[in-house]
Amino acid sequence: MTNTDKKPRNWTRILLVISLGLNLAVVGMVAGFAFAGDKRSPQRFDLTVGPLTRAMDDNARTSVREALRESGVFDRADRNSIRVDMTALVALLRADDFDAAAFQEVLGRQRARLQAGQDTVLRVVTDQINTMTAQDRAAFADRLERQLRRGPPQRRD
Repeated sequence: MTNTDKKPRNWTRILLVISLGLNLAVVGMVAGFAFAGDKRSPQRFDLTVGPLTRAMDDNARTSVREALRESGVFDRADRNSIRVDMTALVALLRADDFDAAAFQEVLGRQRARLQAGQDTVLRVVTDQINTMTAQDRAAFADRLERQLRRGPPQRRD
């Protein structure tokens, strides 16, 4: 005697499970995009002279770089000192007993180096703006406004 009461074929059941899985995946992706919002990094504020130099034309930016190079700020000895201090910071962080005073001292040296560079750039930028005509300053202000709306460049983490 042959069995005429066959169960549904396995392939139809498998197809239904795959279809359900795909539907759930699509719904999950749509919900994820809807709830995640904008995937760009949160708005950052540039507290350096970056917006000023990015708003400059190429010749002015070149002048700033040259003035910074000529000032001696961040010369080879400074770069080596920065590297040594960063190594010291890592060692202080890894120490069993954290020495907050030593950590702050190293950070202070780093800040002083960066401050010297920023002061040089600000002096050069101010000198350049001082030589601009009113029309040139207005154009510079427009470019600076665009830079501020755009924000700093995205990090490449």
